[in-house]
Amino acid sequence: METLKLYIMKILVRVTIYLLTILMLSSCNNGWSVGNIDVHAEDSMYTFVEVMDQDSTAHFYSDHIRFNTDNWCFVHSQWEVVRKK
Repeated sequence: METLKLYIMKILVRVTIYLLTILMLSSCNNGWSVGNIDVHAEDSMYTFVEVMDQDSTAHFYSDHIRFNTDNWCFVHSQWEVVRKK
């Protein structure tokens, strides 16, 4: 009796894995989607500007850099002052 229960449990696990695999693979497409809305790179809310420091350190700021004031650096996760020289 125990072997019959184990056999049925193994079958149920295999069928469940098989069905989940089919479900995941059938919903694939060639891009990202969120809430059935296709997301493309040009749909981004943010554009970034890369600034190289004197010591070749890369910094990424939002698309509008304000000189001599604080700007959020997305690489270092901190506020940094950008100065023109």
